[in-house]
Amino acid sequence: MAPASRIAARLADLSHAQLVGIAAAGCEASTQVKNRADALLAAHKPLAQWAVEGVLLSSDLVPHLLAPLQLEDGAAAAVCSRWAEGWKATSEGRRRLTRVALDFPPDLLGEKDLEMAVVPGGDELVVKSGCTVCILGRDMSGGGTSFGLPTSGSGCMAASEEFIYATELGGGDIRCFTHDGTEIAKYGDPDKLANFPVLAPGGLLFSVLYEDGEDELDEIVALDVQTLQPRHRFGLSLLKGAVEMAVAGEELFVCDTGNDRLQVFSLAGEHRRSITGEWKRPKALCFVKDRLYLIEEQDYDYDQDEEGKFINPLQGRRIFVLSLQGDALQVYTHPVVPAPGPFGDRLAFWDICYFDGKLLASVRNGRSEFVGVLTLGGC
Repeated sequence: MAPASRIAARLADLSHAQLVGIAAAGCEASTQVKNRADALLAAHKPLAQWAVEGVLLSSDLVPHLLAPLQLEDGAAAAVCSRWAEGWKATSEGRRRLTRVALDFPPDLLGEKDLEMAVVPGGDELVVKSGCTVCILGRDMSGGGTSFGLPTSGSGCMAASEEFIYATELGGGDIRCFTHDGTEIAKYGDPDKLANFPVLAPGGLLFSVLYEDGEDELDEIVALDVQTLQPRHRFGLSLLKGAVEMAVAGEELFVCDTGNDRLQVFSLAGEHRRSITGEWKRPKALCFVKDRLYLIEEQDYDYDQDEEGKFINPLQGRRIFVLSLQGDALQVYTHPVVPAPGPFGDRLAFWDICYFDGKLLASVRNGRSEFVGVLTLGGC
């Protein structure tokens, strides 16, 4: 007797309740078994018409049916137009960061400073590794598009459809390049360093201006995107340790590390509000679909009583998902816990951007080596 026949003969002696229990357990343990059971039920025990029309196609009940589903259950949106509407109506609850795959070019990592910027339209990612700029497509291939920057152009950057804006490492002049590396304009302040450029509507490029000293106050300058001529300056009495910025609609959000807060301005320079939270020393921001994604500057303070341990070990390893009012909607922590030991084993986020439907966060260790780009979906 074949094995299948033997198991069938043995199952024939069990009660109906016992068979139901085995069938339910098999469906829970195997997706293939569950799919087979669903097909048999649909053929031999279809839902009553009242259940289809009164429940599965009910405009009142469909949102309740779809709300518990996660992003990986997106096939539900293709069932019918009513379910597509219900999926869209309940999508806000599925916007939670989850790790997804991306083959980031390993040759761009290492000891060189790594910065990323997205060309408007979202089809190209500009990556600066040291003083080399590469423009990558959605498949992470460069297509031969790369060029070298002068030594003074190895800091932060921004990108438009026509230009790439780069600053010195640590701040200095802002230089404007075409996508083939031709320099066409430069801005420098005689008294302050410029860094952290970000594009804004109205032909504006914002940059932080600061003096090389911990006790000095910073300010923001608005430049013309074509000529890099200054238009207006603001924020001098409010900012201390200002770093990266993000534009959300008609507002400019500034990471104010010295005051542990975000400062929010209009694009004309009017201060509108300050945002604080459980995060400390905000380092970088990314705006995606009415939400802000914030990373922190890592904590460098050791616990003096226990060698090799940090006072705030999570600081720098977290991504905070915030509403535009500052409410924390999610906190995502880097999934790899660094091994105890020397400072060089510690991981921290460095830069963040949104590209091809994914949030990209570069990761650096304590030896200032870029060890990878963590890719997250669910924005």
